[in-house]
Amino acid sequence: MKRLNRIAFSVVCCVFASQAVWAQATIDTVKVHQLNEVVVKGVRAAKEAPYAVANIKKSELQQFSRTGKELPFLLSRTPGILAWGENGLGTGTSYMRIRGAAGSRINVTLDGVALNSPEDQTVFWANMNSYAALLGSVQIQRGVGSSTNGDGAFGGSISMATAFPSLIPTAEVTGSFGSFNTYNTGVSFSTGLLGKHLIFDGAYHETATDGYIDGTSGRSGSYYGGLTWLADNFKVSYKNIGNFEKTGQAWNGVLASDYDTNFTLMSDGIYTYKDMDAAGLGKFNILTAGLVRNGKGDYTIVPYTMRDGSLWNKTTDNFYQNHNILSAVWTPNDHWSHNFAVHYTYGYGYYNEFKSQSKFAKFGLTFYDADGNFVKRSDFVRKKGLTQHTYGIVYNTNYKDEHWDVIGGLNLQQFRGNHWGYLTYIANQAAENQFLGSNGQYKYYDSDAHKYDYSAFVKANYRFADNWNVFADLQFRRVEYKTDGVNDKFVEQADGTYKNQVLDINEKFNFFNPKAGISYTNNGHKAYASVAYSNREPERNNYTDNYNYPFPEQEKLLDVEFGYQYQGSNWHAGANFYYMGYDNQLVQTGQLSDIGEALTTNVKDSYRMGVELTAGWAPLSWMSLEGNASLSKNKIKDFDEYVDNWDGDPLKIHYDNSTLSFSPSAILNGFIDLHYAGFSATWHTNFVSSQYLDNSESKDRSLPCYSQSDLSINYGSKVTKACGIKYVTIGFDINNIFGRCYAPSGFVWYNAVSESAGYTKDHRLSAISYIPMAGTTFMTHLTLKF
Repeated sequence: MKRLNRIAFSVVCCVFASQAVWAQATIDTVKVHQLNEVVVKGVRAAKEAPYAVANIKKSELQQFSRTGKELPFLLSRTPGILAWGENGLGTGTSYMRIRGAAGSRINVTLDGVALNSPEDQTVFWANMNSYAALLGSVQIQRGVGSSTNGDGAFGGSISMATAFPSLIPTAEVTGSFGSFNTYNTGVSFSTGLLGKHLIFDGAYHETATDGYIDGTSGRSGSYYGGLTWLADNFKVSYKNIGNFEKTGQAWNGVLASDYDTNFTLMSDGIYTYKDMDAAGLGKFNILTAGLVRNGKGDYTIVPYTMRDGSLWNKTTDNFYQNHNILSAVWTPNDHWSHNFAVHYTYGYGYYNEFKSQSKFAKFGLTFYDADGNFVKRSDFVRKKGLTQHTYGIVYNTNYKDEHWDVIGGLNLQQFRGNHWGYLTYIANQAAENQFLGSNGQYKYYDSDAHKYDYSAFVKANYRFADNWNVFADLQFRRVEYKTDGVNDKFVEQADGTYKNQVLDINEKFNFFNPKAGISYTNNGHKAYASVAYSNREPERNNYTDNYNYPFPEQEKLLDVEFGYQYQGSNWHAGANFYYMGYDNQLVQTGQLSDIGEALTTNVKDSYRMGVELTAGWAPLSWMSLEGNASLSKNKIKDFDEYVDNWDGDPLKIHYDNSTLSFSPSAILNGFIDLHYAGFSATWHTNFVSSQYLDNSESKDRSLPCYSQSDLSINYGSKVTKACGIKYVTIGFDINNIFGRCYAPSGFVWYNAVSESAGYTKDHRLSAISYIPMAGTTFMTHLTLKF
């Protein structure tokens, strides 16, 4: 906190000093706003575009930033989005799905620059909690939409735009504190215009928590610094945004099954998350401790212990990322605009994990003790990490007149990465002396990766007959992915030894992605229809971790959408219908890799279809009612599942018309908003229907439906003659008011058949892990604006 106090004091001093030299701006603020819009126009859908869109304003983002939660929890208030977090509170490691599609199928951009990790093709929302405070707007497009930069959007796309710096000197200090010792603090400032052209602004935010799940305490945050030079039709800016985290992990979730962690039969029948919670094991984290069964209904959680008797505290993920964006915007006249950006992102991270009684062979080792006895297992600590370099160029040019709005652009991006893993501890002292060198570590895998992603697009909107718009978008994308070296998987050789899986992947893809649509707008009415075709390449772990499944292939998607919206004086309503037909969709099998990444396999023919409904009514000037619903059907027309078989080769099971995993058929949100003068209160209730954890439609491997409610209360007031403070906001949030016991996500931790032991394809030896959310929690906050 002392460090934060120093930062806050420096910020306030900087603002007060800038006020002394600040001159009244002569720049046209309307043109400044237009310059900012040019930055994201290439990736955003216009008002008349034939797509399902949700927009989040700056005021909503700022209010949400004080909760300490990651952005997916704000985005999940819009149709068809489900969010959850590993620690049960929404801070730290968090995830989301749009229309059932996971993070690697969601295209995310920041100021038009692709934010998805090139290899994993996802955004890790573990250390971006303060982005909400840094952003000016967010647009969510469901379906293929108008995504043009980065990976293909097979569920949706999210366009984030940083807030334009204030033209007058400002500063803000905010602090929040709540359940499980969770705190969120931040400072931000803008110098305003210096010399009528230059602005310097910056921010720092961080969140820390003890976590709800055992061993998930952690700290994360981000910082921002920007320089902007302005003229009436020209803007140059440099933005540096960094993220950091050191968070306790629970990627294996809360394990519940008829078996304990050693797969010994437990007659107590603990299987669901509610069973675990009732047995006092609702926060049990297998990454920090083992579970011992003492007798019927009696369990002991035994923390992992090091050789010297000390306890293993937690498995931590440690990651640092730094984004650099240098951009220029030029609007030479009313018809033309240009946007050019050069970007570079550096990432470095690792995690430390305790592996209890693991096999030496898992790390490619064979060990005999001093008496020549073969030793099969020991406790280990492994350190797995990566280094990333991503750099590229984005250029867009736009022409518009009374009828035409045409945008063309280029996106050139290259990636270099290195993956590595070390053993840093072996409980068996003799083995540690043998395998760990003088530096106290043993490298057991190392691989390099290169990815080249080049694309060009042109899209045009033509307005005719006053109310009609036709839209077309053509994109060509070239992707090359190479990775070599050795992986962290080991294959048994004929002589009984183990060797690393050798990586030698060199894949090239050429994608042509066309889109077209038409819309009609008149007096608050909007009707539209669109069709889009998109392709995307497999991600890294599709190649390295596909286990029993074949080598992955590219995915193809045909997305057909049509809808209607009406905006009246005090009410609005809309319906969007969609059909997303997939060829070779990579779907989640329900299993995870050994670091918690969802494993996938291609299925030849599958689809998602449904309707998304939105409505709102403001019967009084101080009250409004809002709601949205996503109702869907998500099917695989035919699917071959491969299940581990203790008695021989993996068992192949065929399904016709099975339901896609992790795809609830109903997601509902309802809001009541009260606002008067500086007071506001929002009640939010959501409902998520049941969902399957794999593609077999087994109720034994599924999550039950759930509903929960939150309440947010805020009051803001202007202040005069108070040490430079101009505005004060106080607030109080109550999450999960009714203390619902639920898990929004999970996975099949173990799934096998053994006919000799009485387990068949319909009745399996399985273990389910759940990712639960905490019961009732609280957060209070205070914000001072200068």
